[in-house]
Amino acid sequence: MKTVVKCLALLPLLATAVACPGDKKNNTAQLPVDTLKPDSSKTLVSADTTTTADLSKIKSTVPATAPDTFRPRKLTPSNAGVGNGTRTSFVDAPTPLVDAVEREQSATRFCYTEFGQKADPSLRGNVAMVVTIGGSGVTDAEVGDSKWTGAAAGRAVNRCLNQKAKQAWNVAPGAVKPGRYVVQLSFSGAR
Repeated sequence: MKTVVKCLALLPLLATAVACPGDKKNNTAQLPVDTLKPDSSKTLVSADTTTTADLSKIKSTVPATAPDTFRPRKLTPSNAGVGNGTRTSFVDAPTPLVDAVEREQSATRFCYTEFGQKADPSLRGNVAMVVTIGGSGVTDAEVGDSKWTGAAAGRAVNRCLNQKAKQAWNVAPGAVKPGRYVVQLSFSGAR
């Protein structure tokens, strides 16, 4: 029984081998053949390498060089500050405000993780938050300045911080003197 199965398995292989040589002869007979020989007197490259050529007489098609486009920028301080449009300086955050920011670090971490690292996993940066303290505690918190390795993802983190920080950072009334303070935040991949 096994020999019958082996013979039947070899039968299609044998039929293919027998049919192939005839097909090849028919196909190759129909292929066009170039019978003309190339004219060796009209070749592009001369085999004579003993003569020298004067390359200074050859016209160049390379465009002229562009002028140097780098110009140092003249940086002038802007008149716009954060908030009311006047340039102001801010005091570093007092200890009770820094404690509140550290206590509610999950809010700033959320903005960085969800809006920054999901868009750019290698995102790193620093943010200076301007926090306004009133008689009842934090009345406003917004990004005053930021430096990010990825601009688009950094802007998304800044928008989130502008929305979340004011709600998350709670300072007891009277714990911090009313005014505007700077809170420095640093974001990197490590926790």
